[in-house]
Amino acid sequence: MFNLSELPRGGTMCLSKTGLISTDAAMDIVSPNGAGIDFAIGGVLYHAADQINTAITACDEQAVLTTCIYLVCMAAAVSPGTMSVVKGTEVLTADIASDKCVLTWPQPLVNTCPIAAFKVVLAGAATFTSGTTQVDASDVTTTFCDLFVVPDKPVTSAWNPFA
Repeated sequence: MFNLSELPRGGTMCLSKTGLISTDAAMDIVSPNGAGIDFAIGGVLYHAADQINTAITACDEQAVLTTCIYLVCMAAAVSPGTMSVVKGTEVLTADIASDKCVLTWPQPLVNTCPIAAFKVVLAGAATFTSGTTQVDASDVTTTFCDLFVVPDKPVTSAWNPFA
């Protein structure tokens, strides 16, 4: 995956806010201007209309007491674009808070554009499986972040774009 810092031509980036929201096991893309989202993959522009109640890609279960970043990507298919979710590497939440570990960003799928991300923090005995578990379930805290490109540094206790 190339972005503008690595390739002087082309570029893969989201060009508008996505308005990503979810209160269950599905996701809505409701752009603030109501006109959908614009994004580029390899320097080619695409447009996807707002999407309501889009199924979230099922990923491996996230273990108890961990934090994980999930990357939301849009494929080049248009009208509407095909959305996918990529799970990152889960880390014990206590290890992030104590600066023993950082939370790294997942690698986007080939020929997709990262448009947003969500971070899931689990407490108690809760586990999380994207596409199955509701993002607002008991002991599940989910926060969302719109992206231009995947950030070039990991999430730490000191730097958190989800705050």
